[in-house]
Amino acid sequence: MARFTLPRDLYHGKGSLEALKTLEGKKAIICVGGGSMKRFGFLDKAEQYLKEAGMEVKLFEGIEPDPSVETVMKGAAVMQEFEPDWIVAIGGGSPIDAAKAMWIKYEYPDITFEDMCKVFGIPALRNKAHFLRYLFHFRYGYRSDGILNHYRL
Repeated sequence: MARFTLPRDLYHGKGSLEALKTLEGKKAIICVGGGSMKRFGFLDKAEQYLKEAGMEVKLFEGIEPDPSVETVMKGAAVMQEFEPDWIVAIGGGSPIDAAKAMWIKYEYPDITFEDMCKVFGIPALRNKAHFLRYLFHFRYGYRSDGILNHYRL
């Protein structure tokens, strides 16, 4: 038997980022890569919408393409100190993948990176924080309007 599970909430199209205003919590961290999300105004909008939801917001910027273990560990340390209720990753695959790994390390500080990489080796998440991603990309001159989804790992 095979099973396919979709995220609980999926927002897409113009204005989907604005759904951040509806989140409930006290603190959110935004994980982002290079400067394109900032240059095009998405980082500022995400931060503004989370603040409108009543949250204190912290940024973790500069996640490189093909993120290093060092970057993941730095981000997880920032999360341990800040203790967010929400982890919001915006951009392409690298910041999103790095933020997911940071989330695991935040929830389970004693887990090793090797254990995190094992298939089906990750314990249940969402004990400390929820995870949202906003995937935005440019392809062949076409700009997507983004997809925002709430993970249920």
